Amino acid sequence: MSMQALNQLVARSIIDPAIVQKFSSGIIAEVLSDLDFTHDLREKLVNLTADTWVEFAILAYRLVKSTEPVTATIDLPSPAEGLFIEETHVGKEQVA
Repeated sequence: MSMQALNQLVARSIIDPAIVQKFSSGIIAEVLSDLDFTHDLREKLVNLTADTWVEFAILAYRLVKSTEPVTATIDLPSPAEGLFIEETHVGKEQVA
């Protein structure tokens, strides 16, 4: 959920120059309070040290990414496994 909130923040910053202005003024906490960040993550984001908005966005991405739960990938077998290579079966229908 936090990554979605970060995406909303960055997207809003493209459309609304007030986001970058608030960052430059040091009041980014006002903007972050409107988004769906946890309290702990919001505090960590506010305490990030960055000179530019782009640098802040990169650091915020790294921070949010490190707090996201890791999802397990599904390991599917190759569709070619189990097909017959022998000439006696070539030309016949095979299903993997």
